[in-house]
Amino acid sequence: MRQSRRPAVLAASSVTALLGALTFAASAAAFPHPSEPVPEWARDGEPTPANPCHDPQLRLACPNLRMKPPFDLRVRRVGGQVRLLAANHIVNVGQGPLELIGRRGSGRGSFASATQVIRTRGGGRMYFPRAGWIYWKAIPGQDHYWKFFHAARFELWTLNADGSPRRMVRTGPKLTYCFRDLRRVRSWRRTPRRQVYPACSQDARRRNLRLGVSPGWADIYPATYHENWISIRELRGCFAFVHRVDPYDELIEESEDDNVGSRIIRLPPRGRSVAPRGCPGR
Repeated sequence: MRQSRRPAVLAASSVTALLGALTFAASAAAFPHPSEPVPEWARDGEPTPANPCHDPQLRLACPNLRMKPPFDLRVRRVGGQVRLLAANHIVNVGQGPLELIGRRGSGRGSFASATQVIRTRGGGRMYFPRAGWIYWKAIPGQDHYWKFFHAARFELWTLNADGSPRRMVRTGPKLTYCFRDLRRVRSWRRTPRRQVYPACSQDARRRNLRLGVSPGWADIYPATYHENWISIRELRGCFAFVHRVDPYDELIEESEDDNVGSRIIRLPPRGRSVAPRGCPGR
């Protein structure tokens, strides 16, 4: 995992009863923009709150990303490899938008350091640097896009007898996402009626980058999209197929306990089916 100025990354782990998947709790240090007031705990040298979203002095309207369980599962054989394809769906259920900005230098680098922008309930903004990386990602047949690196991950976990996850045995190649307002999926008052964060830029010369997901909007990718698969070759038995948003806890959210969507599957597939067929925790 990359080095960060933010302390206590991956501070704790637990198994959620609802999703039956391992989740992580993280904490982060706030770096206010000079035009914003500095919180008292920062002035006095007090320890940084475990989650700045819960600090009443900051009054942040934080995002909260949730991953829908894998859907539209398909099996495809490519050479000697057996791939399990799946659609995935990231929705922001938080009080405010997920917003990431980056500024590239004069070179032609493929990465730009991301800063997370979080709105305050008073109408201001606070800036949290070292929030991961925005990456110039190649998509076959579509050229390149500026996307967020390590936005999500596909995982396969073995199961205990009670259906809880035991050990992660596979990950998929899918890591980068646009983070965009693709579809409005909620009708809350805080949900903008129109798209705020459009499709990712395909301009290689672009210096100022901005990605995001508004409250009540979702970023969705079909099963056939590039790298939306995980290898299931030579695997037998019951597994938790997990889609995890923000696997390295680089983003600040209201909650870190709902980043996982999972479903139980049995391998190898019969034809194109990975139905549980009596697996625990189904």
